[in-house]
Formats: sequence, C-alpha cells, structure tokens
Amino acid sequence: MNDAARPDASADAHGNLSTYLNEHLLASEGGVKAFRAAAKTFEGTPHEQVLVALAEEVDRDRRDLAKIIQQLGYRPKGWKRALTLLLRAGGSVNPVNLLRMRRSSMTQLELDFLTGAVRGKLSMWQALIELSASDSRFDRALLDDLVRRAEHQIAEVQRISHETVRERFA
Repeated sequence: MNDAARPDASADAHGNLSTYLNEHLLASEGGVKAFRAAAKTFEGTPHEQVLVALAEEVDRDRRDLAKIIQQLGYRPKGWKRALTLLLRAGGSVNPVNLLRMRRSSMTQLELDFLTGAVRGKLSMWQALIELSASDSRFDRALLDDLVRRAEHQIAEVQRISHETVRERFA
C-alpha cells in the first residue's frame, strides 16, 4: 500500500511538515545570531551596517515562519521552544569565527556558512510554494516575498565575500 492510500498518511504528512517547519524555526534563531555575529566581525566597515540590516531581515523571516506555523494549525514543539531560549541566552557567541578576525580564513568560512544557511531557508520557502499549489492555507504572496528576501540576502553576503576575499587570501 502506498503512503497516499494509508489512512494515517495525512496525519504523517502533517506531522512531518510541522516537524520540518519547527526545525527551520529553531535554526532561524541561530541564523539571526550568526548574522549579528558577522556584523561584529565587520565592525567599523561599510559591511557592518549591511549585516545588521540582514540580521533584522532574517529575524523578520523568523517571525513570518512562526506565523506560517500557526496559520497551518501547528504549534512550536515545547522542547524546541526551550532550546530556542537557550540559544537566545547564548548571546552573540560566534562559533565559526570566535575571535572575529576579519583577515582570517575563518571569516571566509563565516560568510560561506551564512550563504549556506540562507540557501537552506530558500529551499524551505520553495518547498512551501510547491505545497501551496494544492493547499490554500498558504499565503502565496508572502512566500513569494520570502523567496525574494532570501535571494537578496544571499546576494548581499556573496557581495561582501567577493569584496573582502582579497583581504584574507591575496
């Protein structure tokens, strides 16, 4: 019997989607922290304010994801909310570039990490767009906006990377 024919397949699908979205919500808290930490890495440069603005945009994305989860009728998992609180309590520790040395290889890794994290978020938005074709609970205009925001975030991080790569490797 295929999954679609099983009576509990719909419940499984909802459980899977709820878990997936909650995992992204948890990761988004770390994403906000990572952008704020990167802004500190680039403190005193023109890139600092761009990264601060991106951190705010990523935080807005996080809030939009929380609203989507609620609109779908799902709730954040209790243990995941507790883990989110722990992440918040962790402050602005930057595990990728602990010393925030802009001219080190770790800064390149930090920028690569940010790009990859946003690409993961973009993939989630694109998956939700696909689901929106057959599920009217999704706000397609919001999802399209979230895709545009993610693409903008990727472009900005890559621009910073390209403009500063020679500081580290040339």
